[in-house]
Amino acid sequence: MREKNNAPERTCIGCMQRDAKASMVRIAVVNEHAEVDFEARRAGRGGYLHPAPECVERFVGLKVKEFRALRRKIERPERLEIAAAIKQRLDRNSKVE
Repeated sequence: MREKNNAPERTCIGCMQRDAKASMVRIAVVNEHAEVDFEARRAGRGGYLHPAPECVERFVGLKVKEFRALRRKIERPERLEIAAAIKQRLDRNSKVE
């Protein structure tokens, strides 16, 4: 029998795999604009993405009509902005260590 884990899980909108919410970055829709919500405190609809290069690249290249978690379409320029923000944060964190 599997041990019950009470940690919240979310599905990555890049790779579509379920994982712990704490291991992902939230994408929030704020004033009709999708942006990275690193603190996961913004109000409104949100989706989650692993901060791994392969998930971010897949997210940018997806040809979905609408992200169900966000209930809206995210055009490629907006996806590229999100990817750049995540990459910048990862680069900054790797320099600190």
